[in-house]
Amino acid sequence: MLGAFFMRKFVSMKEPNTSGALSLNDTLIEVEGWAPDFYQRIFEEMLDQQPYILGTIMDVDEGMDEQVHSALLRSIIALKWAFQKMGWRQTMLSEEKWRQLLEDKMEVYEDHQSDEGLEIEPIVLKSSSPKTLSELYLYIVENNEVDAESAGNMLFLLDCAVEALEMAVLQDKTESDT
Repeated sequence: MLGAFFMRKFVSMKEPNTSGALSLNDTLIEVEGWAPDFYQRIFEEMLDQQPYILGTIMDVDEGMDEQVHSALLRSIIALKWAFQKMGWRQTMLSEEKWRQLLEDKMEVYEDHQSDEGLEIEPIVLKSSSPKTLSELYLYIVENNEVDAESAGNMLFLLDCAVEALEMAVLQDKTESDT
């Protein structure tokens, strides 16, 4: 039950993010304001561009109510949108890289599972982007009722998606540099 209590040390959604070129919080608010048809179009584009990432997240809803699952999808779309607004292109992450990432993350999460539940703080600190993961995690848990099991499942998927989208950007930069 470390959940949101410890996460607030990392990022508070109530404070503006002025440290970067683009505030993820502003992007989340922007995505929430999209018309349903525009959201659907961006969702379908992302499904075409990242079918393994988004497909897995769409299929995995065990231990997660519909609102939390919807917020998870929306937060991942917002991250991709933020990358796009910054001019960062992405290439499709292969199924092999996605599966390997899932396996690697599963080991990290198993190492941080105890009788009291998932140790969230050390997991976030070990992620590829602790601030981004923290901000997206808080966006979901502050706007939805999330039990401990749901929080753990959601954090795992969110952590995997954040790293995968970053890998897709870096993969694009590597491919275009050669």
